[in-house]
Amino acid sequence: MGKELAGYIKTEAIVSAAFNFFINGMAAGLIHHRADTVAVDPISIAIDLVSTCIMTFTLNALFTRVSVKRTKTIGILEPSNRIIRFLSRMFRHPVLFGLVTGIIASVILYIPAALIFILSGIMSIPFGVYVIIKCLFALIIGGGATALELYLGMNSNAKV
Repeated sequence: MGKELAGYIKTEAIVSAAFNFFINGMAAGLIHHRADTVAVDPISIAIDLVSTCIMTFTLNALFTRVSVKRTKTIGILEPSNRIIRFLSRMFRHPVLFGLVTGIIASVILYIPAALIFILSGIMSIPFGVYVIIKCLFALIIGGGATALELYLGMNSNAKV
């Protein structure tokens, strides 16, 4: 991958990270606006992670698909292994891709998140702390999801 493509992916990932940072912060604020504390028990963490990851991966897949078509970078790379080939074929269907990858990401992220709160005995956190954690999480997951999706969209198996 050349410097131009790497720069393009980096720029799009930064924009997406910022977008996810603000949108998820506003959504968290709207959902929990009257709460002094927010529950972080295992069930609440699971619901929050699943909804956030599915929404992030699906919306990013839709926008990323448009972006690689607009820049005419769809299908310009050869896939490096079977997993990339499979994911780039699934990327042809952005909603399905977002649903599957969002669930996978939420399962992977649930384990450390739940362990941190369970082992420390924390069952609720102040609203302000929750919003900060949620925004930072959304920043990381949004930027990472966009970078992955752009790379998958640039693979030849992503062509429609």
